Amino acid sequence: MIEEVGTVVEIQGQSKAVVLCEKSSLCEHCATSAACSIGDDDRHRLVTVHNPVHAVVGDRVKIATSTGTFLKSSFVIYIVPLIALVLGAIIGKFTGESFVTSVDPNLLSAIFGVFFLVGSFLIIRVGSTALKKDVYMPKILEVLREVSSPGK
Repeated sequence: MIEEVGTVVEIQGQSKAVVLCEKSSLCEHCATSAACSIGDDDRHRLVTVHNPVHAVVGDRVKIATSTGTFLKSSFVIYIVPLIALVLGAIIGKFTGESFVTSVDPNLLSAIFGVFFLVGSFLIIRVGSTALKKDVYMPKILEVLREVSSPGK
């Protein structure tokens, strides 16, 4: 499980909430950390989550997503386009050597590779709208209780 801590800032219906999370140390090593920044300070992001514990606005909560879901998503976002790029380059090279004699096979390989790469991004983008977002959505595990400081 990948866990984060944040604050509920909005309730959406009876089963969803929007949580404001601080970027964790995991974000520092992520290649797309700049793409998920929300807010003026570049340190927070908004996450829509399942709310089975019925947290309310202002609650500090622990949210989590399964490692399997995270790995599947990462595979689709990073590995599938890479495979498409290599496959396109191989098809372009084969096409350039077998059928087209007036074009450099390396140029055709590069063109096909980029075409397949862009095509894979478009397919992922369109295909992701057909997925049920609830399956991949993190959920609130618990509402964290504030520990009162001595002297209060």
